[in-house]
Amino acid sequence: MSVLVLDAGNSIIKAKIARREDGELAFPHAIRPLTESEYQKISSKTTSTGNTKDYLKVNSKPYVIGESAERHGLLVQRSGTARYNRDYYGVLAAAAMKRLYGRGREISVFGSHPPGDVKCRDDRMQSVIGDWQIETIQGKANFQVTYANTFDEPVGGLMNVLLTEDGRHYQHMGVGEGRALVIDIGGFTTYFLAVNPGGVVDYSLARSVPLGIQSVIDDFEESFRANNLEAVIDTSNLPPARVRRAIATGIFEGGGKEYNCAADVEEAIILFLNCFADSYQRLAGGDLSWDTIILAGGGSALLYPSVKPILKHQNVILADGIDALHLANVRGGLKLWRLYEMLEVL
Repeated sequence: MSVLVLDAGNSIIKAKIARREDGELAFPHAIRPLTESEYQKISSKTTSTGNTKDYLKVNSKPYVIGESAERHGLLVQRSGTARYNRDYYGVLAAAAMKRLYGRGREISVFGSHPPGDVKCRDDRMQSVIGDWQIETIQGKANFQVTYANTFDEPVGGLMNVLLTEDGRHYQHMGVGEGRALVIDIGGFTTYFLAVNPGGVVDYSLARSVPLGIQSVIDDFEESFRANNLEAVIDTSNLPPARVRRAIATGIFEGGGKEYNCAADVEEAIILFLNCFADSYQRLAGGDLSWDTIILAGGGSALLYPSVKPILKHQNVILADGIDALHLANVRGGLKLWRLYEMLEVL
């Protein structure tokens, strides 16, 4: 049976299937219900824009998701346990199914969750199980989700480092032989997870703190506005995609101009790093307890040069390439699924 691995993070939605080419995706966590008239009006004019995949009907209800939703103004964006129902988490999963598979089929869903949300795993599974009728401009597709299960988000990053693609062998023996710390910096939350020798998760240290890349975005926007009052006076919300690019490059592009905002970025990152350093010492005890530190999550990719000196560790491993670190959890989740299949525990 086909499997969809889903990481519905607070900032970016990521998903992966077993297909080698075009088998994974990532889009902004943004969703907005539409009226029928809005859907018909917009979808009839988007056939040549390249954003047709963002407009869809799920079980006859119209939505816009991803980058197009960010441009619609006020969003319905839930965090934490409020996400786990069919009209929210289920819709995001359905959108991922349609984008990755195109044609309908019977599938399983393997979804990641923050360590602190394990109590809601049943809600998460029930929100995707069942029939999904999905309609886009490209056509209709019917999916049947007959099985669902979950895994801890940091475990996905860990497995992406530990296991080979088939999930049957170790690819980094040294990591499995010592004690490791997985740090996953996401949109709103940073997770710390301890791993004992042999790759066994030690849940005595499975903690999350309300600290993520969104705090950097918020602090940057506040600083950028204060330093560019005339430019932003008529702008209630800076476009999220442009803000993310500005933090990555130090240049904000808008109004046909380029604004050097490197100082604003540095100020926002310093505020994050102070909180991160405190959590690292308080929860993980610093560097001396660990043989390896594994970094996962899109926030780790963006902040890696700044975070690494704080760790003060000589064996820091990225859970994937720097440009694909946000996909480490779903890539590792697929490897974990294949391991479970081999062990016949699904």
